[in-house]
Amino acid sequence: MDTLQELPNCPTGAKANQLLTRFPLNASDHGGIIPLGNLMPTSHTLPTAHMYVAIAGTTYLPQIPGQPPEVAPGNDKKLYAPGRMWIVQLNTFDTLFDDGTVRHEFDYWFGLCNQVTGRFGHVSGISSKLAKAIKGLKPDCFEYSIPTQWPDRSFRSCAYNNLKIALTAGELIGDAGGHNGNLDFKLVDMRRPDAKFANQSRWLPEVARAVCFLDYYPAKLKKKFYGFLGNHDLSIKRTVEPRCGQIAQDVAGTAKGAWLYQVTGWFLGREDDQLALVNDNIEPQYQVVSMGAAGLSKGIPSGSWRFIPQKSGQVNRDFSQVKPDGKVYCYDDGRQEAKMLITMPSATKVRVGTTTGSCTGTLTIGEYVEFDR
Repeated sequence: MDTLQELPNCPTGAKANQLLTRFPLNASDHGGIIPLGNLMPTSHTLPTAHMYVAIAGTTYLPQIPGQPPEVAPGNDKKLYAPGRMWIVQLNTFDTLFDDGTVRHEFDYWFGLCNQVTGRFGHVSGISSKLAKAIKGLKPDCFEYSIPTQWPDRSFRSCAYNNLKIALTAGELIGDAGGHNGNLDFKLVDMRRPDAKFANQSRWLPEVARAVCFLDYYPAKLKKKFYGFLGNHDLSIKRTVEPRCGQIAQDVAGTAKGAWLYQVTGWFLGREDDQLALVNDNIEPQYQVVSMGAAGLSKGIPSGSWRFIPQKSGQVNRDFSQVKPDGKVYCYDDGRQEAKMLITMPSATKVRVGTTTGSCTGTLTIGEYVEFDR
């Protein structure tokens, strides 16, 4: 995204954050706006650094056991530029099914100015202007698979880099919703200080400086759009500050926060094997064990366990009170047979195991997988 440096300087003063003027979807085409920090292991085991705009009218196909729900295709909604912007990278994203069918999607990075970038994900179609801009260009492509989550498919991603496609606020740029129930919207402001993690050296700026895109509208529009913060159909709204959610929730020396599995250096975004012990992003009075696939070979399931944290004892104890004290803590969401067991051998490591018994009596962790920061 070298062309970002060619964009205009970001404004300063009272209008430093007034970079957006139009919502990317028509009012009748969207539902709730899901705050930062969403969890959906294994693809989003860690709190997400982007927000979601729910697509109105989404229906789901019958769910395959062990796989996330899939959207019935064809519910496309028009997608518009939310402000003056320049697309600097456009990616095609193809899902290659074992039966030979292919699903096409797009995502792209854009600049609002030279220090504020955004990304739209799960774009089901692009405008003729964008299609024309990349025609004849040679993209960089790679293929990969995630067998623990999607055993019946692989993926191919191709990137058209170093673009500079200018768009005006309100200009049609494509469609959203055709293959997904949400539009991903990420915004990164390099003028902001990093969000605080227990080990800052692990986190790239695109995570540590991710922000709430609603904060970049003028005050009147911001207040209006804040009223949509909640779940997909707004049957539950987020009322606790920060209303737009949180990504970094680490409490150093305790179990609370994000944990990494066999990662050295920068965390580069592969979430399948990671662990989060954090607050829920819509109802933060709940905490969640968000477990990836790192322990599957040892019989430790992936998934999420949601509960009201307790201030004492060893059952559903608040993560911020779990320390390297030699104790084993048990987490039971009341609906799954498996209970998650957690202990900290040191201030920078956590071990996770499981039991199908109760959370009473003397707890021993047995087989475990270890994470660090």
